[in-house]
Amino acid sequence: MYGRLNVNVALNRPTFMSSVHTDPLYGVYYSSYGNDGNNDPRALQAGHSCVHTGWQANPWWGVDIGAALVVVGVLFTNRAENLGNVHYHVTVYPSSE
Repeated sequence: MYGRLNVNVALNRPTFMSSVHTDPLYGVYYSSYGNDGNNDPRALQAGHSCVHTGWQANPWWGVDIGAALVVVGVLFTNRAENLGNVHYHVTVYPSSE
């Protein structure tokens, strides 16, 4: 049987990232902000809407979708502030671990 679900299977699933950025003015940018359903591109605001790792080489973010699924698309929303070009290169790696 083949069927396509047009749903966000990553929504509110467990997330992980290489480091967590803490801004003295805006607070902590937790990994869970990456899939909480808030797509507002204004990261620098109360009620964060973006993931932000610490300043490091090769940062990463991941989500456990909880099942083996065929994924046909991944949607990223970039930041709207002057740092909106932060993710120049994005690579998606599937894992069964």
